[in-house]
Amino acid sequence: MKAVFICLAAVLCLTLTAAQAQVKPATPIKGSPYLDETYVDAEISFANNTRTVPVRYNAYKDLMEYQQNGQALVLDPAPTIKAVRLGEHKFVVEKYDDDGKVKPGYFSLLDSGKVNLYARKEVKFVPARKGGAMDGSDQPAEFKRTPDLFYVKIGDGGLTQVRNIKDLIASFPDKQEEVTKFAKKEKTSPRDAEELSALIRYYNEL
Repeated sequence: MKAVFICLAAVLCLTLTAAQAQVKPATPIKGSPYLDETYVDAEISFANNTRTVPVRYNAYKDLMEYQQNGQALVLDPAPTIKAVRLGEHKFVVEKYDDDGKVKPGYFSLLDSGKVNLYARKEVKFVPARKGGAMDGSDQPAEFKRTPDLFYVKIGDGGLTQVRNIKDLIASFPDKQEEVTKFAKKEKTSPRDAEELSALIRYYNEL
């Protein structure tokens, strides 16, 4: 009986070993869901207090991850958050239209005044893609940083995405002629953060 038990145990061991050998390690995902994977000391301002903790921004999930007492915690975008100063960015929470659904999100504030200018930082997830059977062109899954989306907020109004300069200037309540001349002179692009910031700054100072 003992010999039979030893034999069965040996067979089971060989079966497990063979099964483990057939398991392929998971293919790592390229890229990162974060703007920067490194935690950086950031100042988080609430209505009644301010805290400084290590923070990193998960742009794929649109949330701030922070460390406190050795624990990793998350900070969803909420109206109670006044600002998160993370590195060179000042993130604020604003409501916006996401494919027909209005929800709060984190936006990098680029300029403020009569018109506020924001940048939406985004990372998309691209699933793995199979290539040809013989050419070895399979593509692994990837977190891909996409170009920033820009939004403006005029006074107490809602956020409006900047799609072209003509429509942006038409939405201003005044000084449209002056701003149009500035945009033409500077050849302002609706996809360039510095050029848009210069345009909004010019309008806010008029």
